Amino acid sequence: MENDGLGNFCKAKFTVLGFPDDLAVKNVNGRPGAAEGPGKFLEFLHRLKGRIPVLESIGNQRLVTMGADLEENHRVSAELTEKEYLKLDPRTDALIAVGGSHDYAYSWIRGIKKSLAGSTRIGCINLDAHFDLREYLPVMTSGSPFRRLIEEDLIQPRNLIEFGIQSHCNAKSLWEYAEQQKIETVPMEKLRFGRAVPEFKKALERLRRKCEVVVISLDLDSMSVALAPGVSAPQPEGFTATEIYSILEIAGADPKVTSLGIFELSPPLDLQDQTSRLAAQAAWKFMEQKLRGKKR
Repeated sequence: MENDGLGNFCKAKFTVLGFPDDLAVKNVNGRPGAAEGPGKFLEFLHRLKGRIPVLESIGNQRLVTMGADLEENHRVSAELTEKEYLKLDPRTDALIAVGGSHDYAYSWIRGIKKSLAGSTRIGCINLDAHFDLREYLPVMTSGSPFRRLIEEDLIQPRNLIEFGIQSHCNAKSLWEYAEQQKIETVPMEKLRFGRAVPEFKKALERLRRKCEVVVISLDLDSMSVALAPGVSAPQPEGFTATEIYSILEIAGADPKVTSLGIFELSPPLDLQDQTSRLAAQAAWKFMEQKLRGKKR
């Protein structure tokens, strides 16, 4: 039912998949803890209330069972993502993926891509301080997902937008790789002084003109450590909560955006569950907009 302003909302169904694993953080000598992220995310998501029936619209939620073999974990996660995404109506529904470390952007997008017709173009906006274009051999790291997606031909480099990248925390080789692949990069310097939300609107419009399906990947270290301390690689500068909420409301209102990923929530590193609350509320804002939308 379409939103008539009196409490009736569009029918939409959400699936939430959690990837409780941070083996790839350890592979890059990062600070572990993200394996606890999905469980804490669900705890705080279910504390939220509101006029819009977000929780009632979650049809399935599942934490993937993880083992000691990272490649097997990714295989299982990708297959489950593909299976669950196929159950959704892309005109109204959405899949929410929750990490775990950011390497699970690989299995998340891999699963969605495998569920689509071969000619369907998938695009991604990565909200992140880091490119996450590191080498994935000999071992996968939390900084490797987008390079692997590109080199396994699961996403075209021209359909990836790196949004919020910070100059001081990315090696020269990663900048060079992004340039060689012609990956669009929107640096944090361009997003200061209130420009983040309007620039995101422009980036999303550029991407949706080229792609039939768009996904948004939120690495929580894209936010200021003052607001999101519970991450493996915190940054002093970053997006505010208001900016992230506004960005995800814009994404949720767009019919081409069919999935949101939230990664690097690390509860052991958090302060008074601040980052867990923020992650849950960010997903809520995205889902609210799906429910506010019209049938497509």
